[in-house]
Amino acid sequence: MANFLDVLAKSLNFTYSVVLGDGYWGAPDANGTWNGMIGMLLREEADFGLGPFGMTHARSEVVDFTMPIFREVLHILVSRPRPEPDPWGFLAPLSWHVWVALALSCLVIAVVAVSVVWTLGFGGPSSIQQHLWAVYRIFLSQTLTWVPAGLSLRVTLWLWLTTVLVVMRSYSGALTSLLAVRTVPIKYDSLEDVLKDSSITLLLEGSTALTGHLQTANEGLYGQLAEAVRTRGRTIRASRMQEEAYAHIPHGRHAMFLEAVGCNKVYSDHFSRTGQCDFYMSRGVFWKLFYALVVPKDSPLRELINARILALREFGIYERWALDQVPNRTHCLKLPTKLKLQEPYSLLGLWAVFAVFGTGMAIAVIAFGLELITSSLGLQERD
Repeated sequence: MANFLDVLAKSLNFTYSVVLGDGYWGAPDANGTWNGMIGMLLREEADFGLGPFGMTHARSEVVDFTMPIFREVLHILVSRPRPEPDPWGFLAPLSWHVWVALALSCLVIAVVAVSVVWTLGFGGPSSIQQHLWAVYRIFLSQTLTWVPAGLSLRVTLWLWLTTVLVVMRSYSGALTSLLAVRTVPIKYDSLEDVLKDSSITLLLEGSTALTGHLQTANEGLYGQLAEAVRTRGRTIRASRMQEEAYAHIPHGRHAMFLEAVGCNKVYSDHFSRTGQCDFYMSRGVFWKLFYALVVPKDSPLRELINARILALREFGIYERWALDQVPNRTHCLKLPTKLKLQEPYSLLGLWAVFAVFGTGMAIAVIAFGLELITSSLGLQERD
């Protein structure tokens, strides 16, 4: 916009001075008085507002907008997601529906097998417990302690063997892939995601078109956003947005509402200073607006500025200026959703496996104690 102001001054042959205000774009206060740059324009402290400003009906009632310079949307700027170990990842290759289906299948096969033996009078043991153990052993790729006799029982067990073979091979292959490739969870990729997490602090520019709308929003998504801003939001001067982003967002407990051009500026400047990518711009967007300059009502400058904006847009000059401000933005735009690991797994990533092992050992000890007590009582009864 500073480049545009220089071009405008040379084209129209005027000199200018920049008047600093309170650091806000402009919105009405509780008493109806406009603050920010729009307020300065209404008080005749400036001849026009460079901005650019989001075009809204409320603003159009007090000032005139020039031709739009560009169209922009708001993104959610949050801390860049990092790969995290999943202790329960060994369950991930199969959904819970498959685990339930396997458990039910074990029970069904055992009931069918024992029914075959009871009906024919031969083929294997007649105890349901022994058939359950047999089905369980096959599930763990163990051998049977008895040989099934009869074609019907063998076909039943063969079907179970085939099912277990397919499922276990699929499980082992998927588990190997999950251990080798760690996913990167994206928690905040839309406005809805941010609203669901009541623990995250919301950062947004003060006295903007969005904050003006939130003052009257009572229903729907923007009503929820207005309530969230009142309870856990913090408004910031426009000149402080980048500094606040660097100070708070990398810690992971803040989310900032910012246009794509602002997000790219944060990306580029932070990478230029540190060589790191610590920010993530959501793919979900909201609050679409056109942006333009503002002039006093019926100002003769409006048509003169419009002609220059049209020329800059048609020749792509403004877009070129904007890209020149963010030379390193592309380094951090692409976020991988999966990362190949070249390091050993730590206990932090596999503690759930040992927790299951410890729980199983505790159950085994309890069962051993009960069996020991039961056998002691049986010996006492015989004596």
